[in-house]
Amino acid sequence: MNICIISASTREESASRHVATYIEKQLTDINTSLLDLHTADIPLWQEGASANTNVQQQLNNAEGYVFVVPEWHGMTPPAFKNLFFYFNGCFSHKPAYIVTVSAGTGGRYPISELRMSSYKNSFINYIPVSTVIDHVNDTINENGEFIAPTDYIATRIDEGLQFLKQYTSALNSVRESDIYKEKRFKNGM
Repeated sequence: MNICIISASTREESASRHVATYIEKQLTDINTSLLDLHTADIPLWQEGASANTNVQQQLNNAEGYVFVVPEWHGMTPPAFKNLFFYFNGCFSHKPAYIVTVSAGTGGRYPISELRMSSYKNSFINYIPVSTVIDHVNDTINENGEFIAPTDYIATRIDEGLQFLKQYTSALNSVRESDIYKEKRFKNGM
């Protein structure tokens, strides 16, 4: 099993990266890769633009994803949504677990935004479990270590990761099926 963890912030020392590092440390029993959008060097999409082939290969090799997404002004960062313009085919019938972060008490809007607008052409399958980390800097430090006074968020992340593994295993058979290989309607609805 191969899970790609995506830190969706383009900031250099982002809390999203810290959380992604924590999550990667929790997945010691499977193969993981970490895609940090701060270093991914993906230009904003425009007609005729070319994609970063290293990123595309990393996304293609993944069987499931963890999206660690900050809430910026109530929205998902444009660089993260950009992945769905360039690489939408990489996500086809693969599960994703959404973890959102906020320095304050935000972080909820990216979950709705992603579930509403990124699945149509990509055919991504968001698992029903998601996690919001409020006051992220008081929960996970810059070394990817859990520092919160209670283990509630750690337990939520563990639950999400356990469900993600099960969905990843289950959806492998979908991607091996004849109907998947046929790809009748490659752009969704």
